[in-house]
Amino acid sequence: MELRLTEQEALALYRIILRWDELGSLTTEDDEERQLLWDLSCTLEKELEPVDDAVKRRLL
Repeated sequence: MELRLTEQEALALYRIILRWDELGSLTTEDDEERQLLWDLSCTLEKELEPVDDAVKRRLL
């Protein structure tokens, strides 16, 4: 699977990842970051659903 991000989206994702590394938790600081995570979640859901229970257990 290939995800394409604009430069602005890539920078927002990078900020999120840096905070995650620093704080140990996934946080967003503004609407742009929240929208990016929402958009990524929707894209992954469309590509990966339905995910069966065996796959979900592997992720845990």
